[in-house]
Amino acid sequence: MRAVTAIPQRSGRTADSGPDEVLRKETFGDALRTAIHRRDLTLDRIRSRLSARGVDISLATLSYWQQGRSRPERAKSLRALRELESILDLPSNTLFDLLDPPKPRGRLSDAASEATGRRLYGDDSPIRGILGGTFENFNDGILPMTLTQSCTVDAGRSLRLITTTQVLRAVRDDQDRFLVVHGVDEGDVMPTDIRVRAGRLGDVRVDTTNGFLAAEIRFGRTLAKNETVLVDYDTVLGESPVPSRLHEHRFRTPVHGMLLRVRFAAEALPIRCYGYYRDRVPAAQKQRRRLIVDASQTVHTFVPKSLVGVYGISWQWK
Repeated sequence: MRAVTAIPQRSGRTADSGPDEVLRKETFGDALRTAIHRRDLTLDRIRSRLSARGVDISLATLSYWQQGRSRPERAKSLRALRELESILDLPSNTLFDLLDPPKPRGRLSDAASEATGRRLYGDDSPIRGILGGTFENFNDGILPMTLTQSCTVDAGRSLRLITTTQVLRAVRDDQDRFLVVHGVDEGDVMPTDIRVRAGRLGDVRVDTTNGFLAAEIRFGRTLAKNETVLVDYDTVLGESPVPSRLHEHRFRTPVHGMLLRVRFAAEALPIRCYGYYRDRVPAAQKQRRRLIVDASQTVHTFVPKSLVGVYGISWQWK
């Protein structure tokens, strides 16, 4: 929790007009408007300061942002937002944290639906070692339709259980299995068990050096083209040597609906949580959105039409 520091009252501002007042705002427009008022700057002055830093933003755009009528989305606007945080004397990401996820523009392209492992994971990904010759086309006969993933973080701050439910559709005849891949970050642990409730566990391959596990889930029958099947399984994890800090899922193709959910032990709640998206595994987060822990100690992010890329939830501990 940030301490509130009193400041002298001048220019019509109150003693409670420090950065904490901005941090308490729930929407991007409210936070920006409060920050501008706190610094006692006009939009014209702000525009001039942005221009001096090499970023040209119109007065109308700045006005729309503070009114909540629009928000930064394009690269130039996001760069302007970084400069705004500096100009308004705000901690890094104060305004970024309040941005909604990027809005999809137009229909999903054919190129997105044909994304390969190379595009998502990058040319030098160690996942190639565990998938071998199937890297470029694993699961290419199966199309995920929906994903629901629920994570449990225990009182020791370790991610211990991931429950996954997916609806899959065959896009070619004679499909009888689906390959799932679990990767861990440095400091996290490899799964200790895969428990399949809908389907049957097949071959499992583990690459402990690079932190990947690949497991087949067999349907128990062969699907014809356009048939759907439900898979439901748990990924069980051991106690992590360091506190867990995120969970994410990687999509090689768009899906119709995605729900990620993280439940924390009541005695070990994070101080902040964020939902985020990256278009490729090696890429930085494009946007982050603040998530609020509810009465059941849970945060979630729901995307009705997810894109190719990486969706995740991260959290910060005291």
